[in-house]
Amino acid sequence: MSLQSPSKTTEEPSDNMSLTPQQVKELKAQLLQQVQHLPHDQKREFIQKIEDMAPETLELMLEQQQGKQKPIFRMIIDKEVPSTIIDENSHAMAVLEINPVSEAHTLIIPKKPASAPKEIPPEAFELAKRVARTIEERLRPKSVDLVTETKFGESIINIIPSYNVHVTLASPRKKSSPADLGKVAQKLKPEEKKEVIKIQKQPAKKDPIVKLPRRIP
Repeated sequence: MSLQSPSKTTEEPSDNMSLTPQQVKELKAQLLQQVQHLPHDQKREFIQKIEDMAPETLELMLEQQQGKQKPIFRMIIDKEVPSTIIDENSHAMAVLEINPVSEAHTLIIPKKPASAPKEIPPEAFELAKRVARTIEERLRPKSVDLVTETKFGESIINIIPSYNVHVTLASPRKKSSPADLGKVAQKLKPEEKKEVIKIQKQPAKKDPIVKLPRRIP
């Protein structure tokens, strides 16, 4: 398992620990994402180990791997880690958040890294709007918000649907299994256009009239 440096936060770490609670959370999320493809029993074991990891252990892992590993979003774009892709275009990819604040919480990841929201290409916002419309049509939320965010050193777009109550990036999150994400993806899957084949009806052929020679008595 590998780690990428967490995003900087306004919260200052304590004297005894260089990682803030938010950074610890982000690092554990990275590790959890990397074990989703494992067999069920093995994955459950690793998930428990990751959840029990002390901040000092995470910090040591990060120091050992600093500069040797791709950022997590680059690994998603290059399909080197499992993710649930629901749409994409030439400039961005739409994947379901593994720890969503609501059903169909989606991340729009630029295919070229953007270090700040202003660097996110217009095509990424076009993809975000298209996915948001699909969520509105299929899942009928009360509202859908597009929110930019910078984490793991890159800027992305969050698509956040709100149903019974309004939610934000600060709202409580829940863990989604690959099966749960697969069910959501199925609801958002683009409809296949059925090709209509027109069959031209040939006029019915009439039986030829057979003329018999006139009988002479």
